[in-house]
Amino acid sequence: MEKVKKIDLSIVLVCKNEAENLDSIIPNLLQHSDDIILVDGHSNDGTEDICKKYNIKFLLDNKVGKGDAQKIGILETKNDYVLFVDGDGSHDLQDIDKLYYEVKNNNFDLVVGSRMSGGSLDIISNTSYIGFIRFVGNNFLVLLFNKIFKTSLTEVLYSFRCVNKKSFLNANITANKFDIELDMLIKFKLKNFKIGEIPSREFKRINGVSKLNTLVGIFFIFQILKYLFKKK
Repeated sequence: MEKVKKIDLSIVLVCKNEAENLDSIIPNLLQHSDDIILVDGHSNDGTEDICKKYNIKFLLDNKVGKGDAQKIGILETKNDYVLFVDGDGSHDLQDIDKLYYEVKNNNFDLVVGSRMSGGSLDIISNTSYIGFIRFVGNNFLVLLFNKIFKTSLTEVLYSFRCVNKKSFLNANITANKFDIELDMLIKFKLKNFKIGEIPSREFKRINGVSKLNTLVGIFFIFQILKYLFKKK
């Protein structure tokens, strides 16, 4: 069934050296929105040429990190609602409608795709040692976040999410690196903004390797705990 474009939805696609994945991602995104902003981490693989091919806006980040790229992108969007998508092809783009309509129709400020309730256990906790650490660390962060902020989320790190643009801009998001997803949740919660989630399957990236260092999880824990200490 043909997707229906949303006149009030923009999409921010953040990537670095993911050109070999973009021909699988961008055509799908164009079925949902005419306002797509690709923010590139100074790739050397022809990403800009692909943006020209599909006539979508191409921007460079400040070489600071993913969070900086997302903040650059959302400032360039035209619409009231913004979907964040990664360039690795791991998101289930069939869930775009669910994320968008949950924000718009149920007045959420932020809706996150949840891998834990979306049947992604095999991807999060693959057979490798690093995969097991990732699985345990992800669950620990969820438990810690729920305990401190009195929530009942099943996911805090997944980057596939939709926001009310005005809420995002009012939330004082400061994170510039991979901590953007967690910082977003913390700042929205501190503002008493409405946060929700939907089940969403995570897939293996189409091509390439992950840019996320598993050890960054230690920083994620510190990021949550510092707000606990501030409250005391």
